[in-house]
Amino acid sequence: MILTDSESRACMAAWLRCSDEGSARALVESFYPFVAALIRRHVADAGCVEDLAQQTFTRCFAKAAQWDASKPLEPWLARIAINQCRDHYRARRVRPELRWSDLSEGEQEAMEATLTAAEPKSEALNDESRSLMLRLLDTLSADDRMVLSLLHLEDKSTDEIATLTGWSRTLVKVRAFRARRKLRAAFEQLEASHP
Repeated sequence: MILTDSESRACMAAWLRCSDEGSARALVESFYPFVAALIRRHVADAGCVEDLAQQTFTRCFAKAAQWDASKPLEPWLARIAINQCRDHYRARRVRPELRWSDLSEGEQEAMEATLTAAEPKSEALNDESRSLMLRLLDTLSADDRMVLSLLHLEDKSTDEIATLTGWSRTLVKVRAFRARRKLRAAFEQLEASHP
């Protein structure tokens, strides 16, 4: 069931007024596909999507009083989901170096195609290229990963990223510049480990 903007506002108001479980259930059912898709784009581990979506809705209802009722609910939920993804990567705190031997055969083939500037030979190689890219992004901090994902994978503007993250436009630009530099260094390190 997809709620209209006015229906979602009414459900949120009912939740704020009396913690109406029916309203909460309607909001979750309506917005779950949106939240889960957003999380899937930012977290490489598909097993975490369900947990992060639940945490997003838990935080949404716990912080419902902070929602500005004059604005749509979706961007506010998106910001909470983005922060949950960032917190997920912060909690991992393990950013191991990525070595050639860590890559699957498909990822190695994708890396070689990238190094030779060859076009992917198959759709499967495109999937392996995406997997390789996500593994390289995993070497970055949570904030660096998030800003590059939003900017380059989701084609968000600097203003949109600033709204989603709560950062200033200048901070978004500086983080993106530094994150690209770190990603390039991780790529070069991976390339140097090639036998």
